[in-house]
Amino acid sequence: MRRFRLVRVAVMLGLTGALVGVASDGVLAVPTRSRCRAMAVVANGISGSVSTIDVKTKTKNPADITVGPAPIEVTVTPDSKTAFVTDGLVGMVSMIDVKTRSKNPADIAVGSLSFGVVVTPDGKTAFVTNNASGTVSTIDIRTRMKNPSDIRVGTNPKGIAVTPDGKTAFVTHADFGTEAVPSGDSVSTIYVRTRTRHPDDITVGMRPVWVAITPDGKTAFVSNNGSGTVSTIDVKTRTKEPNDIPVGSEPGVVAITPDGKTAFVANNGSGTVSTIDVKSRTKNPDDIVVGSSTGGVAITPDGKTAYVTHAPAALSTIDVKTRTKNPNDITVGESPNGVAITPCRR
Repeated sequence: MRRFRLVRVAVMLGLTGALVGVASDGVLAVPTRSRCRAMAVVANGISGSVSTIDVKTKTKNPADITVGPAPIEVTVTPDSKTAFVTDGLVGMVSMIDVKTRSKNPADIAVGSLSFGVVVTPDGKTAFVTNNASGTVSTIDIRTRMKNPSDIRVGTNPKGIAVTPDGKTAFVTHADFGTEAVPSGDSVSTIYVRTRTRHPDDITVGMRPVWVAITPDGKTAFVSNNGSGTVSTIDVKTRTKEPNDIPVGSEPGVVAITPDGKTAFVANNGSGTVSTIDVKSRTKNPDDIVVGSSTGGVAITPDGKTAYVTHAPAALSTIDVKTRTKNPNDITVGESPNGVAITPCRR
């Protein structure tokens, strides 16, 4: 099995077997503000850096931002002021001031092999999945303090998303056959206000690694890396649709357009992107060829462009309406993983 693009550091693979994984909330696009310029933020796994790209001009800032040794995922606060970057190698989260492009010198220690990160819609709390610890950490964004008690979920938690109403977090965790007591392939839900986990997990496909929630808050899309499918869950009833949706090989990150009509799925194994009609739950028969080891995917706030990372050091752009890839990729750092789009850049 090819390793999912978001983790390519050898020591990480040794820690948890076939690590595959995630970002952020899966829908890294929020309403655009007037007179603002959106920015794409890319975590470069081997370079140990973050690249920033002007979305309008599709040009990269020549100076990347140094973070930890192996950044995995990135998300941006709703006010577009701060980017959070996980680093699984050291179990830390870095904070970057988006306006000044400067990293806070003091990283925040979380659990072992920190992976996915998402910020609640009110901008108050960051949720971080800790792949090796089997836990979720929460960080108070104003104080930059981590809650001393992590929330235990299943083994290998990776993807995490919060519902638009801010009430519930969905977390994927998977059985890679390396745990003494495997917890199975399922999704946990956590009540955000109380930080308590629902006692009953939701069984999905094989090796779920990512989750994204539609803007109307009704449906969660879960990529199953091991079975090459996407599961959909009714958020209100916590029930999975019986029939999963076949996509490409080793699907990973999922992003949903701001209008809630289309889900974009990055297929790490096939180097493609699948698109799914949200309403009908049908995949377009023609996947979009991007590049080897596709990793992160994010949609611009206007819903016009999808940004996709892939090997060895590239960021591709896809026209959402026509489903065509721009032939000119943007060069970023080595082994790009997660990508997020800011609402605007002041």
